[in-house]
Amino acid sequence: MADLKTLNYDDLDNFSKLQKSQRYADIIQKVEEALEKGTVLEYKKLIEDCNQLLVDIENEIVIVHNFIREKYRLKFQELESLVHHPIDYVRVVKRIGNEMDLTLVDLEGLLPSAMIMVVSVTASTTKGNQLPKDVLLKTIDACNRALDLDSARKKVLDFVDYVIVCDTY
Repeated sequence: MADLKTLNYDDLDNFSKLQKSQRYADIIQKVEEALEKGTVLEYKKLIEDCNQLLVDIENEIVIVHNFIREKYRLKFQELESLVHHPIDYVRVVKRIGNEMDLTLVDLEGLLPSAMIMVVSVTASTTKGNQLPKDVLLKTIDACNRALDLDSARKKVLDFVDYVIVCDTY
């Protein structure tokens, strides 16, 4: 993984490459086919590939999360110290977007009620700035990538669980 402090955070495509790789596409396709058909051929090799892909997905989520944090600091710097889990942070950023009045943003279902209160109170005392449109679009695009990666991670884990259950019985 590249040194995150030296990355140019202007273009996510410069360092977030996993989802565009052929290896990623091939493994995800095999996992989807296996889950749809309920059969697994050569599952041992695919399990090995899935394990490595899970590591790669986690690393990619870290990279994308750092990109989002870097961009969103202008808007709501304290959010990263309040919402620690990368996917929770991504969901909150996507939901808030450029809204300056958090009382207009429904965070229900994204965070526990107590955390929603803390985020709302902190936002009301923070002097954040709206993001320029191009920065907001890059940030939302990055949020979508992180959520897609999380979805792929869940799919791969479902497949691995499926193989373990089938192999056990």
